[in-house]
Amino acid sequence: MSITICNMCKKEFDKVDYNQDFSFHHKVGYGSIYDGDEINLDLCCDCIDKVIKYIIDECEINPIKNN
Repeated sequence: MSITICNMCKKEFDKVDYNQDFSFHHKVGYGSIYDGDEINLDLCCDCIDKVIKYIIDECEINPIKNN
């Protein structure tokens, strides 16, 4: 098994982080300043909470669907 490190805090993933799998891997398309770049983002549970809070605070339309 390979080791995954959080891009934000450099924490080595533990079992909970692996189970949650907050990973984003995408090649950015035309129209962005990152055109053609590849994003490989792995976030631990603590850091995904920070990112989601930031996104919610910045969005005019809340992207979170409550169950």
